Amino acid sequence: MTAAGGANNPHGTVLVVEDELLIRLDLADQLRSAGLIVIEASTGDEALTVLKANDAIDLVVSDIRMPGATDGMELAAWLRRERPKIKIVLVSGYTATQDMTTVADVALGKPVDRSLFVREIERLLGGQ
Repeated sequence: MTAAGGANNPHGTVLVVEDELLIRLDLADQLRSAGLIVIEASTGDEALTVLKANDAIDLVVSDIRMPGATDGMELAAWLRRERPKIKIVLVSGYTATQDMTTVADVALGKPVDRSLFVREIERLLGGQ
């Protein structure tokens, strides 16, 4: 599936990568409520497995700090090299989000503002 539609009617598949279960469920629920297909992963390593097996992902939302060999920045760098058409949204509970914008289309701080989050996802998917 590819992303299509305007900013008010996004369509697409989003991979949400977040090790904190409640945060991941909340982000995924917000995206499903906006009409998107959502796949979830709890680590960057798990996300790489999903990405290598699924070419229908349009956008990845990832936390920066996660357990395992692949953190959010490494995941984003891999996406830029291997799947450059996939949009990237990075989120972090730390204030140093400026580094995130070198590999991400959007960088958001935690706690994530719900309306801003959905609006940014819709904007990114609507622009394809």
